[in-house]
Amino acid sequence: MKQYYYLTPQNEQKGPVDGSQLAAYGVNANTMVWTQGMAQWAPASTVSELVPYMQPASSVPPVTTPQPAYVQPAVGNTQPSMAKPGNNMLMAILTTLFCCLPLGIVGIMYASKVDSLYSSGDYNGAVEASKNAKKWCLIGIVGGFIVSVIYLIVVGVTSFAGVNMS
Repeated sequence: MKQYYYLTPQNEQKGPVDGSQLAAYGVNANTMVWTQGMAQWAPASTVSELVPYMQPASSVPPVTTPQPAYVQPAVGNTQPSMAKPGNNMLMAILTTLFCCLPLGIVGIMYASKVDSLYSSGDYNGAVEASKNAKKWCLIGIVGGFIVSVIYLIVVGVTSFAGVNMS
């Protein structure tokens, strides 16, 4: 028997449940169900494999929320519906290599968290890690630039004055 997902009267997705066990979960002929291979959600009474297991609809009104043509059921961790924020990993690596090693490493640490937080469903955490990665990279870039300018000024002044740095 196939595994089915069903919608509760509050339009919450539940399952997977073996088709022969759906009635034990309150699924009736009007309940919307879906399984692998179905193009869209449909009332249980229209799925020939489920008809022998369906109880007549009670006073529970059918779910009439329009469904898209295809709805992938949630299995395990669900993917957030928002787009994944950029992880800023390239900027963090370049900051580490060319500007400021310690601050670039902090940027890499935050950048490496973005994908795992997003995959686990923590969208806000992923956005925060992305912002922190960018912030530490920018601090490293600006800091590296300032240190380079100071170094060039010191070298220029000392060479102009005739002081040998070596």
